Amino acid sequence: MIKFFRHIRRSLINQNQMGKYFKYAIGEILLVVIGILIALQINNWNENRKNRITEADYYCRILDDFELNEKLIDETTELTTHKIKLCKELLLDLNTIPNKRSDILNKFVLALRQDVFVPSNIAFEEITSSGQLKLLTDLELKNRLIRHSTFLNNILNLLQENRNEIISRMSEFDSATNFGFQDIDYLNKTLDKEHLDLLPKNNWNNEPDNPLFLKFQDNLVFFVAMLVRQKQHLANLKTEMQEPLKLLQAKNCQ
Repeated sequence: MIKFFRHIRRSLINQNQMGKYFKYAIGEILLVVIGILIALQINNWNENRKNRITEADYYCRILDDFELNEKLIDETTELTTHKIKLCKELLLDLNTIPNKRSDILNKFVLALRQDVFVPSNIAFEEITSSGQLKLLTDLELKNRLIRHSTFLNNILNLLQENRNEIISRMSEFDSATNFGFQDIDYLNKTLDKEHLDLLPKNNWNNEPDNPLFLKFQDNLVFFVAMLVRQKQHLANLKTEMQEPLKLLQAKNCQ
């Protein structure tokens, strides 16, 4: 093809047809420009095609995170409901005198076990941290995901505050041994009898006027309040995520 065009140019020059030569040269330049524009258009089309594939993949991955988080919320809520039930049972057990301190404390440990809600937000964090948020062309969904991310972070902060309040309450017991932590199963099995014999003995759990009894009872009520608030935070999160979840499901991920 190049030899063909070169032959035409030489023929025009040899025939001293400069007018036709200039017209031919302009035409050849136009052909080159058109070829470049077509190549750029094809490249842009191919780039856009890749971006749309990446965008669709992100939507599906974010949807996976949302669906997983719904399950995590349900599981954490169920665990929290069980812990509220244990705390309420403990209030009755404590006030059923006589009672056994080891039974009280072992149930207490189960009730206060910290099951931390850790949501999956990997896909959206990857998009934002890599600067690829611009790939999401659905503006309604993109803005809704941004608002959800902010809401999620606020809920996580509130849940952390709840845990901090519970930990703070636990630290108010002046003496772990007077309180009886050595009666908890895993500690009791670790400490030998000679160690246990060295520790103070008291029966605060059977003395309604004992300061430890009163503080423990008060903390049980406080823990129930914190656990109820945790359930409310999780319920608010589940409600808030329904709108972006429906928008993501409409993307028909396979």
